[in-house]
Amino acid sequence: MEKLLDKNEKEDAEEVFDGISDIAECTKAGKKPPRSKGYRILINGKPFVSKKARITGREVLILGGKTPPENFTLRVKLAGHKPERVGLDEVVDLRHPGVEKFKSLPKDQTEG
Repeated sequence: MEKLLDKNEKEDAEEVFDGISDIAECTKAGKKPPRSKGYRILINGKPFVSKKARITGREVLILGGKTPPENFTLRVKLAGHKPERVGLDEVVDLRHPGVEKFKSLPKDQTEG
């Protein structure tokens, strides 16, 4: 997940888009999502809006109505890559170019 998490990247002085950026649409257009008031993401094919650009796996699951989050696994799909597992406390930068969507699945009784 290092490619999603650039801890040294600082918020620059770019303008904030006064609306909601659609993450999947930005990816299709090959653009990095702008700083925005909100970010539309797809979780299991349904749209949800996060007010934060950096969101944990736990927050994605809760936003998608998957509670308690400990009972679910989460994967993020990046353009041109296989889905990658996201830990509950792992941070995903929604402004990272290539973020397409999230998929959650219930954990098996034998998992976790």
